[in-house]
Amino acid sequence: MRTLLAFLAAVIAGCATVVQPPGPFPEPAPLPEPAARTENLAIAGLMDGARADAAAGRLANAAASLERALRIEPRNPRLWQELARVRLKQGDYAQAESTAARSNSWAGGDNQLRAENWRLIAQARDARGDAEGAKAALEAAERQR
Repeated sequence: MRTLLAFLAAVIAGCATVVQPPGPFPEPAPLPEPAARTENLAIAGLMDGARADAAAGRLANAAASLERALRIEPRNPRLWQELARVRLKQGDYAQAESTAARSNSWAGGDNQLRAENWRLIAQARDARGDAEGAKAALEAAERQR
């Protein structure tokens, strides 16, 4: 019986827990890298490919790459601007103007980007024969400074 009591005492002692006084909390585990980083690499690859295609005169391929990138990041004003450049080279002046305007809608406070978009709009308007509209767009570009 003594042995049984000793055994039970040992088991109970082994189950006892020590209460720690409150203290500083342990550092949280670092967060994993956000998925956006992978998407940004994908966007950069598509943008580089589009620029290479545009430089080589493969404008349809360049536009397709930029449209694919815009499906991933539809609010990226630089992608919209690059697509506006391609549309301008393709001679699709109405699309170039509207795409540059879309870029401006996402540009926020990036005045340099906005000014370049206004210059693209001016080129598109001039190519369509809208000299007054082109002048107004260039004035808008100057106001971005």
